[in-house]
Amino acid sequence: MPEPLDFGGQTPPIDPPAGCVNPLVWRLARRLYADHQPGPDGWCLNCRPAILYPCVARRLADLGLATALNSTSAGPHVTNKGHHW
Repeated sequence: MPEPLDFGGQTPPIDPPAGCVNPLVWRLARRLYADHQPGPDGWCLNCRPAILYPCVARRLADLGLATALNSTSAGPHVTNKGHHW
């Protein structure tokens, strides 16, 4: 699984950047990223008061953004012996 991307302290762009191999995954992950932000008290604003930041959804958003840019991440459909779903 790819490592989360480092955007240098900036928010990732809403539109997929040039070279993005999966724009749909980028847009879904970017929305999840926007929905799960840290609050001033250290809790995820969307999951409050149950989960400290970074919550599972934010970690998935970070990985989704990285996966959308990575052309070598094949996914589970490659190893399913030719079956498509």
